[in-house]
Amino acid sequence: MAVTAMATYTNPELYLASVLIVGLAFAVVNVPSVSTWAGFGSALSDWLSDPMRLKWFNITMAVLLVASLWPMLK
Repeated sequence: MAVTAMATYTNPELYLASVLIVGLAFAVVNVPSVSTWAGFGSALSDWLSDPMRLKWFNITMAVLLVASLWPMLK
């Protein structure tokens, strides 16, 4: 994704400025996304410390993964 963004959105005449703008756009999107992901992971790790919850969570995630692939398998 980063290579495509650099190839598509950078201007050879203003290379440094355009690279910095693309990098800034990635940072603006990445920081809140990763922070949210990490926050939910921390909260979920306490809840999933129970082996029975972890088992059912893994089963649910496996079923959702297979369900998401089902349209491609048809």
